[in-house]
Amino acid sequence: MNSIRTPGPATRGAARLRPEDLGREPYRLFFPAGVLAGLTGVALWPLHFAGLVQFYPGLRHARLMACGMFGGFILGFLGTALPRMLGVRPLGLGPVLALVTAHLVMVMAYAGNQVFAGDGLFVVLLVTFTGLILARIRQRRDTPPPGFVLVGLGLLCGGVGGGLALWQEGREVDGFWITLQRLLSYQGFVLLPILGIGPFILPRLFGLESAHDFPEMLRPVSGWWRKAATALAAGVMVIGSFVLEAEGWTRVAHGLRGAAVLGCVVLEMPFHCAAAVGALGLFARLAFVGIAAGFFAVVLFPGYRAGLLHLVLVGGFALLTLVVATRVVFGHSGNLARLRGPQRWLWLATGLMLLGMVTRISGDFWPRVLVSHYSYGAGLWIAGVLLWAVKVLPLVLAREAEDESAP
Repeated sequence: MNSIRTPGPATRGAARLRPEDLGREPYRLFFPAGVLAGLTGVALWPLHFAGLVQFYPGLRHARLMACGMFGGFILGFLGTALPRMLGVRPLGLGPVLALVTAHLVMVMAYAGNQVFAGDGLFVVLLVTFTGLILARIRQRRDTPPPGFVLVGLGLLCGGVGGGLALWQEGREVDGFWITLQRLLSYQGFVLLPILGIGPFILPRLFGLESAHDFPEMLRPVSGWWRKAATALAAGVMVIGSFVLEAEGWTRVAHGLRGAAVLGCVVLEMPFHCAAAVGALGLFARLAFVGIAAGFFAVVLFPGYRAGLLHLVLVGGFALLTLVVATRVVFGHSGNLARLRGPQRWLWLATGLMLLGMVTRISGDFWPRVLVSHYSYGAGLWIAGVLLWAVKVLPLVLAREAEDESAP
């Protein structure tokens, strides 16, 4: 199975980045772009309360985080991994530069309160990326992991959500469609790829073999189809829960979503049975706890849904995104061995982000401190992400050195 590389104990060190590396490994551009989008989206809150941003950030913040931050990391990871998994040519420098430019313009549109333009660019971004991948599938020499059925569903959720947002512009539409659009864009687009990619890449953090890592094959075997069917069932549960929530069944919907996450972890990512390997393994566990806890917390306290979902979005999606990104960046730059140390910086960065999350959630429970806690929470999260970025992102400029002794 061709995939994103995660070198073993012996690493060959780092070498200077070449222009063609950007076309072969688009994460080198998309990961920094995703961080920029996330920092911009969170910074809108303190800027608004300080009177520097006049519009209410709610809608723009959500778009910047889902489409901008998570979108940047998702496209960066998939653009790097999928051509390797399929055994086809990489995306190429020109298409990658075009995609990243569209992403940056989209972020600027959202930050500038041009939501319709941002939504249009988001749809164009997803359609273009999907088209580049589909054009390569015809020449594939391998089959991606079965969990990637959920990756496809996630991209579909993002595209349909963006399309619904464009369709709603200037129209009076039923609340069902507004809610469904936001759930598809903000949750489906992120959660489904996490559940699809997780069984393939996360077991490595615990020294486990992935049950989704099949030998190279063009025609999937029966074991592949069984796991693909399990993934599809989880995807149907999640998307079905979106429809239920849009119909007003908030508690049932979040309970079903939480059950889908737990089912995927127990059946396909049994790393809860393994000893954690370093900080990344621990934080991966913590992220899935955050996702499930957030959904079940809404079941118990639906009146605080917006605040409690930050357990899912910050303690789950964002934390897991940065865990995987750390592994990818260190691995591709020839620095994986450096992750075996205590990594105090990673503990501090994660602690700041989680403290920011708790501070933000507390603002919804105590309205008298809402403004200050939203601002403090934003500041803490930004500080944590900046620390992570300082330690990780410079390595996108380095690549793993080739073994010059190899034939």
